[in-house]
Amino acid sequence: MTITLYQFRISPFCDKVRRAMTLKGLAWQTVEVSLLPPARMKAISPTGKYPAVDFGGQIIVDSTDIIAKLDSLEPAPRLIPADPRARADALILEDWADESLYFFDVTMRNWPQNRAYFIEDLLHAESGIKRRVMAAMIPGALTKVGRTQGLARKTEACVIADLTRHYDSLEAKLQGRDWLVGETISVADLAVRSMIFVIDRTIEGLALRQARQGLTGWCARVDAATL
Repeated sequence: MTITLYQFRISPFCDKVRRAMTLKGLAWQTVEVSLLPPARMKAISPTGKYPAVDFGGQIIVDSTDIIAKLDSLEPAPRLIPADPRARADALILEDWADESLYFFDVTMRNWPQNRAYFIEDLLHAESGIKRRVMAAMIPGALTKVGRTQGLARKTEACVIADLTRHYDSLEAKLQGRDWLVGETISVADLAVRSMIFVIDRTIEGLALRQARQGLTGWCARVDAATL
């Protein structure tokens, strides 16, 4: 069966899926999706959300659903734990990463001191007038997203304080253990690591992560297994 990943390269959700497929030893081909025009984005994914994976004619959208499909397709190693309590912990952490940590990425990478790197990541596949137009549009669009969610209404100092609490919690959770849930790597590790990877592309996020030995060591373990 041919597996095709439709992605935005820098998306942490796409990163999560790539890590899962690498961990399972699967082969796939990649198609980079253009942000414009919107109709092209919906040609594969009706919602316009990515990643989308074509499993031999069956297209699945949303990283959580894709990983569930990957577990059914290639059970080893299992990413969604079989034990009910461990499964609950893993899925809660995945959702926390997807729905909370994600907005630290969107908000902090749009700060002026981090924005040039962010735009380069987002538009790496674009050129010409489309690139110039999108580069001008992105800061305002992302600010609107962040304000709607709420994080971008806070000062930079408050956002950094919030992220500090999250990273301190992860540091404490990882004390004396290799993985976030149970004795093996799971979807929780992939989801959280993918978010920290993009937050690391901010000046402030990288400094916070590097100051925590346990969190940094865990990042290295996840990378060694999934990159």
